[in-house]
Amino acid sequence: MEALARGFSVFLYDSLLYGQDHSKILREIRSKKKNGATCQFVIGDTRDINLLEKSLVDFKPDFLFHLAELVGIYICDDNPAYTKEINFEASKKVIDLGEKLNIPIIYNSTSSVYGNQKKKIILDEHTPLPEPTDNYCKYKLEMEKYINIKKKTNSNFKVIVLRLATVYGLSPRMRLELLPNHFTYCAISKGTIKISEPKAFRAQIDVDDVVESYFAIMEKNQWPRLLYNVGHYNLQKIQVANIIQSIVDCKIELVNHLGDIRNLQIDSSTFYRDFDWKPKYSFEETIRETSKWIKSNLSDIENYNFAGIINTPLDQWLKMI
Repeated sequence: MEALARGFSVFLYDSLLYGQDHSKILREIRSKKKNGATCQFVIGDTRDINLLEKSLVDFKPDFLFHLAELVGIYICDDNPAYTKEINFEASKKVIDLGEKLNIPIIYNSTSSVYGNQKKKIILDEHTPLPEPTDNYCKYKLEMEKYINIKKKTNSNFKVIVLRLATVYGLSPRMRLELLPNHFTYCAISKGTIKISEPKAFRAQIDVDDVVESYFAIMEKNQWPRLLYNVGHYNLQKIQVANIIQSIVDCKIELVNHLGDIRNLQIDSSTFYRDFDWKPKYSFEETIRETSKWIKSNLSDIENYNFAGIINTPLDQWLKMI
């Protein structure tokens, strides 16, 4: 939406895997366009490389953002073969196509590849990585390796890989299972935030800051490095819950079962320096906005069984909340 608001024309290519109401989303997105910007949409799958190539040739984009993968540990581990097909085999073809058509590519990896860090350290792009324990991280790392090889064999190929922190906040297709959004939903709907591993850290970044980081990338003629961490806050899970509790009247309950084992803090200073950019959105303010949205939409969210707003299988999501 922000790209249209700034006068950029946008082409969207999406399979609508999660059953989202694309007409409603498109109306919301297009309502922001200015200065003659256009928004085109094709319902397509990255495995249909011929349709994707035709679409890109017709639109002639200046940049290609590859965000079309299964996202999240639970959905990827529940569908290992499908995950490999989408997040690795199809993603390789998207990267190949960008190289073939000479389109600069921004590829979203994840800070989750840093895994469960036993020591309280800040992780940069040179930190040795643990073996992945889930299919989501496994194929993100495989794609990082693939892109690295492509870049080494073709130095003219313009591509950047972003290890994003957990992204939270409001978006046209909300994701409620992301930690801050998840905790905020539980606080409002259940009156209680249940936490395992309360002292575990997570790197966090507002979705609007991610968008701003994309503009910083597009405005830079040269991308100095291939790989960057991109995050803002490093917060313990209990800190996240305490902030939410200061905004939403709720209880915090510590539970003993082993939940998501990730524990990580990331250093994003290299990205800040190379792109002369820093995140600016307040965690507290976004939680306030998110809580207002959840309160306004709570009955629809639950009556429609969270359709289109969670990537996690519903039975697992219900156990989590």
